[in-house]
Amino acid sequence: MELAPNYLIIKHSAFPYRDPQETDRSKELYRIPCAKVMGEWRQRSKAFRPNSIVNISSMSFGSLSARAVEAMNLGASLCGCMQWTGEGGISRYHKLGGELVWQLGTGYFGCRDKNGRFSMEAFKENVASNPVRAIEIKLSQGAKPGVGGMLPGRKVTAEIAEARGIPAGKDCLSPAFHTEFSCVDSLLDFVEKLADASGLPVGIKSAVGDLGFWRELARLMSSGNRAVD
Repeated sequence: MELAPNYLIIKHSAFPYRDPQETDRSKELYRIPCAKVMGEWRQRSKAFRPNSIVNISSMSFGSLSARAVEAMNLGASLCGCMQWTGEGGISRYHKLGGELVWQLGTGYFGCRDKNGRFSMEAFKENVASNPVRAIEIKLSQGAKPGVGGMLPGRKVTAEIAEARGIPAGKDCLSPAFHTEFSCVDSLLDFVEKLADASGLPVGIKSAVGDLGFWRELARLMSSGNRAVD
């Protein structure tokens, strides 16, 4: 298995450092930048090469505590990686110096109107006021298939309401489906709409279950001028 491509092995060290403070090497940062320039192929105006191939994965504020989100954002700032927001929006605890990948789920939290539909005005405002380097569209609700997710009103605090753009104290639904697109073709339209408005690279997050979806996505990307980054 060790010879298989892309199979990461972290091997045991027989003589690890006793204390990182005992050597000047502990002060060095060993960066492993991404080989790909994200957004380059579609010539996004804010294309960039991520400073690290290791980043902080998605978990929404509300699922994680304020202190956890703070710690991760500060850590991202210190080590030069990025923090994925999760679909719960950009909270005040994401604003401590770490760069962000803003995840947009079916609820469009942070970029929705009063009826829960996507708002381009709110989207552009949030991008402009935060260190967002890329957008990630989360497809469907993999952990809650068919019915979506419900955050009971008693858990919707003022801070969660602020981040999501929803009323405090009221039930918050994350639908099972997106309202801005319904197929691969309209998904790519939405991707380009976000990229044109922000200049940012736009990606997707999805389970690899329906192979037909991926084949159709590859076909349309290879034959047209629309693509996820």
